[in-house]
Amino acid sequence: MRLNPAPVKAPARLTGPPARRGLDALTRELGLLYGGDYNPEQWPREVWHEDVALMRAAGVNLVTVGVFSWALLEPRPGEFELDWLSDVLDLLHAGAIGVDLATPTASPPAWLGLRWPETRAVTIDGVRLSHGSRNHFCPSSPVYRERALTIAGALVDRFAAHPAVRMWHIGNEYGQVCHCDLCGAEFQAWLHRRYGTVDELNRAWGTTFWSQRYDDWAEIVPPRAAPYLINPTQNLDYRRFASDQLLALFVEQRDLVRRAAPATPVTTNFMGFHPLTDYWQWAPEVDVVADDTYGDPADEDSPLRQGLAHDLMRGLAGGAPWMLMEQAPSAVNWRPHNLPKTPGRMRLDSLRAIARGADGSCFFQWRQSAFGAERFHSALVPHAGPDTRLHRAVGAHGAELRRLDRVVGARVEARAAFVFDWSSWWAVEEPAGCSPGALGRCGHGQCPRRPARSGRGFCCRGRCLSP
Repeated sequence: MRLNPAPVKAPARLTGPPARRGLDALTRELGLLYGGDYNPEQWPREVWHEDVALMRAAGVNLVTVGVFSWALLEPRPGEFELDWLSDVLDLLHAGAIGVDLATPTASPPAWLGLRWPETRAVTIDGVRLSHGSRNHFCPSSPVYRERALTIAGALVDRFAAHPAVRMWHIGNEYGQVCHCDLCGAEFQAWLHRRYGTVDELNRAWGTTFWSQRYDDWAEIVPPRAAPYLINPTQNLDYRRFASDQLLALFVEQRDLVRRAAPATPVTTNFMGFHPLTDYWQWAPEVDVVADDTYGDPADEDSPLRQGLAHDLMRGLAGGAPWMLMEQAPSAVNWRPHNLPKTPGRMRLDSLRAIARGADGSCFFQWRQSAFGAERFHSALVPHAGPDTRLHRAVGAHGAELRRLDRVVGARVEARAAFVFDWSSWWAVEEPAGCSPGALGRCGHGQCPRRPARSGRGFCCRGRCLSP
C-alpha cells in the first residue's frame, strides 16, 4: 500500500487537557491488568501460538504491541505492511488477551534519517546522532513530525476498530533533547511567548553577568558546549521547552487516535522522577498515568525509591488508578553488574505498585530477546523457556493478581491493607540458603516482630520486613 505523504504541518500547540478516560472500563472487564511488552516480530509465527497459550496459562490479559516496529510496518516511505500486525492482533484477541497498541515513533527507520538527516537529533556538543539505536529523532523536525503522524494514521485507520485494541500507547519513554538549529528556532518562539520582550528575558536570565545580554531573539541559541558554565536559567528554560516539544508530539498523535477511537484510553509511559520531562504538565494530557520502574536488587534503598515513584504516579493521576507499564523480572541490560531478583522479589516489586494504587502491573518484556541490545534484559519467558522457576513464578503471580481483583478501584488505604496482609508477606523473600523450615540453620534467625510466622518459613535476613 502506498500513500501520498501528508503536508508538513507546524508543531501543534496544546489546547487544554482532554477528559480523562482512565482504566475503569478496562479493569471492570479484565480485573487487574497483567502482562508486558510483546514483540512478536522477533520470532517466527509458530512461536506466536505458543506465546498466546503461555500467556493464557500465566493469567496475562494485556500486552503492549508495536513499540519498536516502524521499520517493519513502513519498510519504505509511504509503503505499509500491516498484515502481520493484523494477524498478531487477531491471534491475541482469539486468546482473550487485550492489546495496548503503540505508535512506533520512538525508533524511526533507517530510511528516514538517510533521506532527511535533519530528522536526527544533535547533541549539546554539536554531534548529529546516527541511526542504529533508538530515540535519535529531533522533536522539532517538521519532516519527523509529519512522518510520525503518517505512520500513526496508518495504524489508526487499520486498527482503531479492532476488538483486541483496548488502549493506545503513543511513542515510548519521551525524554529526548535535541540542540539543533530547528530546535533553536522553536526555542526562540517559545521564549517569545513566555517573556514577551527581549528586555524581560534579559531581566529574568540575569544576562548582565558575563556580557550575556541579548538584543534580538535570533541571538539566542540552545545551550551548547561552552568553555565554562552556562547560564542556569537558560538551561532551566531549555529543559522546560524540550518537555513542551515532546508533549506537543504526544498530543498530535493522541488527538489523531481520539478522533478515530473516542472511547479507547490513550497513554504513554513515564519514567519516575525523570529530570527532563515535566510530568505535572503531561499528566492532564494522558487518559491513563503509566510508569516504568526498574528497581535494583543490589540497592537496599531501591524499595523506598520505587515506592516514592509509585506515590508520585498516584499523585499525578489525582488519586485515580494508574498502571505500572514496565518493570524487569530480573536483570536489565544497562547495569554493568546485576544481582538477579528472586521470584519472591519480583512478586514483591509488583505488589508494591498494586498496594500504592496501580490497577495494572506489566513487565518488559514477555519473551526474552534472542539478539540485539535487549538480549541481556530479563523477560517473563526467559531464554531457557517456560519450564523455569521464573516463569512458573510468573504464572503463580498471575493467579495471585486474579485473587486480588477485588482491590480494583479501591482507595490506597484499603488496598494496601489487603495486598500486604501478613499472609502475603511471609513467603515473598527467598534469600540464598534459606528454605521453609531452615530458620535457625541459615544464620538469620526468626523474625523479631512475628516469631510465630517465622515458623512458616519466612526469613527476614536479620531485619523485619513486616508492614
